[in-house]
Amino acid sequence: MTEIRQPQDDTTLYRTCVYPFVLFLLFNLLQAIAESALQWEHPDAAWWQRAPEMWLYPLQTLVCAAYLWHVRRGIRWDGTPGTCLLGALLGLVGIGAWLVPYAAGWVPAEGGFQPELIFGVGNIAVPLEYALRFARAVIVVPLVEELFWRGFLQRWCINRDFPQEVPIGSHSWLAYAGTTAGFMLIHVAADYPGAFVYGTLTYALVVRTRRLMPAVVMHAVANLVMGICAIGCDLPHLW
Repeated sequence: MTEIRQPQDDTTLYRTCVYPFVLFLLFNLLQAIAESALQWEHPDAAWWQRAPEMWLYPLQTLVCAAYLWHVRRGIRWDGTPGTCLLGALLGLVGIGAWLVPYAAGWVPAEGGFQPELIFGVGNIAVPLEYALRFARAVIVVPLVEELFWRGFLQRWCINRDFPQEVPIGSHSWLAYAGTTAGFMLIHVAADYPGAFVYGTLTYALVVRTRRLMPAVVMHAVANLVMGICAIGCDLPHLW
């Protein structure tokens, strides 16, 4: 397999692979602050007080998407039809393993994304919230996370001084442990088994293909299936 040359500019690496992830996490932090400082579940409370996530998630989606568009020329759009198809298939396998505890009833079904309870059935805000939620899950999250885990951290674990010099898909057990553990830890404890299986499959995919975009496709397919299951199977807590 022909090795794809790596960008030698570490500034580009950080702008495209690290900063989007940091920006995404800052919004998660902002949500935690908003939920503690603004959230008010009183019947007279405005919708933005009762459910801060209904405006913070869309804002996060739009801001992160705008930043990704801004740095799009530095992103490695290196997928091929074959490698992206492999990523899509592994996405189905990975999300299947992830959903087993939910399908078996091992994870309590509580809470979740239900904009119709906030805005009321028939309100135009409901389909808009769902559209932005899917955009977040299928476009923004796969790019933000895989650019960081596989485009930066996996390479940084191999060469912390010059990660941009490490070819995509290079293997070390430290890189496997670091990316897989990190991916697990950003999810809730109930998702750790699924995240471990999924993270392992993604690592193997990137090492096998030596490309980044198949991992993005894998993540997008997995999140799309999860979103469809959350709505179609009435399992909003998946989100």
